[in-house]
Amino acid sequence: MPVDPEPAGTRPAAEQVAASLMRVWQQAREDVAPTISDEQLRALLALESESDEAGVAVTLDVSPPVAAGLLASLVRRTLVRRLPSGGFSLTGAGRCVLEATRHRRRQLLEQTLVTAAPQDRRVLRDLLDQLHGHVTRLPLVPRMRAPL
Repeated sequence: MPVDPEPAGTRPAAEQVAASLMRVWQQAREDVAPTISDEQLRALLALESESDEAGVAVTLDVSPPVAAGLLASLVRRTLVRRLPSGGFSLTGAGRCVLEATRHRRRQLLEQTLVTAAPQDRRVLRDLLDQLHGHVTRLPLVPRMRAPL
């Protein structure tokens, strides 16, 4: 039996979930580090798996000069250090910003569950568990940079 590629209501629901998660992400960043931009926070995250400017640029899907600017701004803020090899690494302060932001995101999501009506809490938890299960099974497909 063929699968309907877009069952009724899928797109609006997906857009609402994405917007809600983005709001949680932004609120956590604003609560923890209001002077750090979303792009700078993404660069900090990229440095957990990349150690050079080119790798950060690819991970963030930005040009090398944009990545260089982000990294330079993070070095000035002492959230990132430049290594003798030319690469970059998070400082203790950079790691603390990431951990505090993750902690705040968890708090915001837990607060959402706790403040839900008792009969809705289990449904919300189950739906979030299912969403997590589906998302973690998605294959990671490298993005190709395309001109706009």
